[in-house]
Amino acid sequence: PELQSGERMIQGYLSEKPSVRFRISGNAMVITVKEYYTGSRRFELETPAKQISDEEIEKLYDLAVCPPIIKVRYKIKDAQGLTWEIDVYEGENQGLITVDVELPREDHPIQFPDWVDKKNEITKDQRYTNLNLGRNPYSRWKKNKA
Repeated sequence: PELQSGERMIQGYLSEKPSVRFRISGNAMVITVKEYYTGSRRFELETPAKQISDEEIEKLYDLAVCPPIIKVRYKIKDAQGLTWEIDVYEGENQGLITVDVELPREDHPIQFPDWVDKKNEITKDQRYTNLNLGRNPYSRWKKNKA
């Protein structure tokens, strides 16, 4: 698909368990707390967006448990009404592009658009979590393993 109107974001983590994430777009910051129950069920709490200064952004970088990642997110709605998120990574993760979809329920049937490479499913591959991409960026992976 043709990618338009992407949102550039910086994402970092203040805690791993529970997962406490900050996401910055421009100078708007949101903090999200997530904890997984079983399977794909999870608790999620998100703060309203808050405008922050460059100094506060710098402090969040310092507080992060690993280097934050940078990505541009594009959203595409499909015929079923599902929103597919395409993340194009920058910095040390440049060259990596992932696709994600939020399902309305765990057992929701999924039909992949033609442009999704479903043979390379990464949902359960921990290397691709944003926290792990901060710790071990895509550019450091052996070329044949990725």
